[in-house]
Amino acid sequence: MERCNISSCGDCDLISSMPDPILHHILGFLKTKEAVQTCVMSKRWQHLWTSLASLDFDAQDFTALEDPKYDSEEEESNDPERAHDSERFATFVDMVLLRRKPVPLDVFRMSFGALDSNYVTFQNWLNYAVQHNPRVVHLDYFCCSLPVCVYTCTSLEELYIHLYPVQILTLTRRPVVNLPNLKRLSIRNDFLTPNQFKDLLFGCPILEYLWLNRCYFGEETEIAHESLQHLTIVDSKISFFHASNLLTFYYISSEATATLDMPSLTYAHLELKNPMIQYPLVQCWNGLASFLRGLVNVEVLELCVPWAQLLEEFVLPELPVYQKMHDLSVGAFCMRLGFFLVTWILWKVPNLKKLTILQQSECTGFCCGEEADTSESTDVPLRAAISYCKNLEFVEVKYSRFDSMLKQLIDALVEGTKELQNVNIILSKH
Repeated sequence: MERCNISSCGDCDLISSMPDPILHHILGFLKTKEAVQTCVMSKRWQHLWTSLASLDFDAQDFTALEDPKYDSEEEESNDPERAHDSERFATFVDMVLLRRKPVPLDVFRMSFGALDSNYVTFQNWLNYAVQHNPRVVHLDYFCCSLPVCVYTCTSLEELYIHLYPVQILTLTRRPVVNLPNLKRLSIRNDFLTPNQFKDLLFGCPILEYLWLNRCYFGEETEIAHESLQHLTIVDSKISFFHASNLLTFYYISSEATATLDMPSLTYAHLELKNPMIQYPLVQCWNGLASFLRGLVNVEVLELCVPWAQLLEEFVLPELPVYQKMHDLSVGAFCMRLGFFLVTWILWKVPNLKKLTILQQSECTGFCCGEEADTSESTDVPLRAAISYCKNLEFVEVKYSRFDSMLKQLIDALVEGTKELQNVNIILSKH
């Protein structure tokens, strides 16, 4: 076969010979500054960046390679180099938007968390984006107020508002929210009143994905949305969830005090970190019990509650029967406190097929100093609970250290599955 000699083609450039839509697609994977720099390499590409459908501005691309160390925030803000970086970033964004052709805008990303920002300039940039009907807007910024035009951008399908903790106020008033096509909404480090948050959800009638990370809403905040299908909550206090069509639910926090109404839920990940000092254990138990009652219809449950063993006398009577659950994962399992966490769940999942137990790598503050309970009675309830799961097919134990308690757990699993057929028990180190 004759080999093609590209160099013999002279000025032939296979990439440049591609049609504009393909080149635009390739350049769309780059940040806007990189795309502009790339277009300088060829006359054929020279003006391609002026018609890109994706704009990605990152102020970090305009900072010095080695950031100086500051003794205070005031010293940093007064640094002339920082001011120069901000000016260069703003000048570049203005230049790109000014020279850009009047073509539709698909994606608009902007990040300038490390630089000072002029709110009027920021508002002008977002006004430009909204006027060109973007499908996706992704903002990482310091500004304390989001321009109202974003909340009436009817073309939006995805909106990501990620603020930095120094400024946590997005809405200074209650704007009219009209986002009829929005399907994905992500908010981080934001402060909204319950009414503002309610208005925001009401203005997104077909919302399917919602992420909330370190959001502050005040007391008695609820999430009520009929079209919501996937929900992630991280360190954000919500008192009531009503989502009749929700399918997946991730919840990571130090407390759980909410009421759940999610009848269609099939997958849940519940991770309750060690409760803060101001939360009594009884209050933590009430929240945990409420959550578990609300997950009665799940098919797959991932549960990580390091302190649950301390609530032994409370939790067991409160659990419902999980008829649909076939996959259970119990994480942060502290064997110093016995097998309670696994046992009281197993009694309530008669149709379980797969069980995963993750050993806690380090003891929490609640169990430090406790001696491992290696008594014979500790694993007897576990054996009985395992034998109750007649459909069990697979058990995996992920451990970080092999000790007497781990051996006792394995013995209990082996003994409990003797009467069950075709149960595979796997050990894996993590």
